[in-house]
Amino acid sequence: MRHFDPETLAAFVAVVDTGSFTAAAARLGKTQAAISIAVTRFEERLGRRLLERKPRGVRLTDAGETLIGYARRMLALEDEAFAALWPEEVAGRLRIGMPDDYQAVFGPALITRFAAENPRVRLEIICDFSERLEPMVAAGDLDLAIVTRERGSVAGELLRREPLVWCAATAQAPERLDPLPLALFPDHCRARPRILAALDKAGRRWRIAWTSSHLPSIESAVTLGIGITALPESVVAPTLRRLGPADGLPELEPLELAVITAELAGPPARRLRTFVRTSFGRLDPADAPRAAEPA
Repeated sequence: MRHFDPETLAAFVAVVDTGSFTAAAARLGKTQAAISIAVTRFEERLGRRLLERKPRGVRLTDAGETLIGYARRMLALEDEAFAALWPEEVAGRLRIGMPDDYQAVFGPALITRFAAENPRVRLEIICDFSERLEPMVAAGDLDLAIVTRERGSVAGELLRREPLVWCAATAQAPERLDPLPLALFPDHCRARPRILAALDKAGRRWRIAWTSSHLPSIESAVTLGIGITALPESVVAPTLRRLGPADGLPELEPLELAVITAELAGPPARRLRTFVRTSFGRLDPADAPRAAEPA
């Protein structure tokens, strides 16, 4: 009888998420050889090549692209089944971190739904920049965090690639000024150096006109015409005007959004990771709930 072994599926998903057999082995607490053998035997049993092995990592084949979504869903369903059979284990305090902008958009819906389904879990939300949240997870100060990954990083499990969008006030045109006035998050923001590097590469002069750690403050500055900004597509308010190459602004590479979990995460954190994987990964930015507009 044909069936999919959960441990093998987990190995396959880990290789895809981390981009290498070595990193997947570290995530799962196994040797690189064990992960490689498991995936190779899996491919032989299926009669399909799932991964293309490259010197700089791996890439999904057409068959792998077909299977990866099913693999994630099967692993999520397994987690849900265990939680349903042993609901008493899904209890306790859960410390969750995410950047301010993503908390404002996705946090309320996700946390409200998760809390309703898991009433014995006490949630504690910490908003901070991704570069600060990752060490907190590694130190065990957070159970789980949703972060923007560094360029080239394979930390955590990739949830989605989020377009980075230029935006400005609807009634003003600060994008025509030279130097270009910018309203940005401070240096701890991982998107900031990408934004400035893109402008430098395009030969566009710029100046920092407004800096804030909070999304409503950035939105206020943009709405007042103080400067333009670049935000993840899912957090761009409908009241803002989107800009692009036609406005003399360079294309920006997308951000990678990932979920990272503490090494010794308990049942509540594993349950939330499954919840985030299935909810955050499939959520269309156009359907994301907006926080109240700043006054």
